[in-house]
Amino acid sequence: MIINIASIPEQGIKFKAEEPGEITGLGEADGFRIAGPVSCNLYAQVVDGVLVVRGKLSVPVEARCARCTQFFSTTVTDSGFLRDFPGVEGVEEVDITEDIREALVLSLPHSPLCDEGCKGLCVHCGKDLNDGPCGCRRMEESGSWGALNSLKL
Repeated sequence: MIINIASIPEQGIKFKAEEPGEITGLGEADGFRIAGPVSCNLYAQVVDGVLVVRGKLSVPVEARCARCTQFFSTTVTDSGFLRDFPGVEGVEEVDITEDIREALVLSLPHSPLCDEGCKGLCVHCGKDLNDGPCGCRRMEESGSWGALNSLKL
């Protein structure tokens, strides 16, 4: 996103814009698929030769659940976007695309869950336990550590 410095009045300006979701650089290998454009609701002002940009960013994504590995739809949002760009005297434009990308990537959930109650996959056979029990035999543990599993705390 390019901001034209000359078009910003002294009191600042609010603007809404959309950027292609591809600016995030995310792909399925990262556990995310971009599902739409990046929405920017920003306020820009030049104060003492420094461009200050603040506002809200959001992008719809499909995220891979950390437990069951299925993709689900969600929105990644940074409602506290704030960046400053010093030394803008004599500069016509400032590109804030990289700052938008960075803010959204840092806002991604570390372990996205499709649902708080997601049961995940069976560690033995790999069946999605959200669809019901897997039916595989559980390995019985023996020895002194196996007795700890039978404790009801």
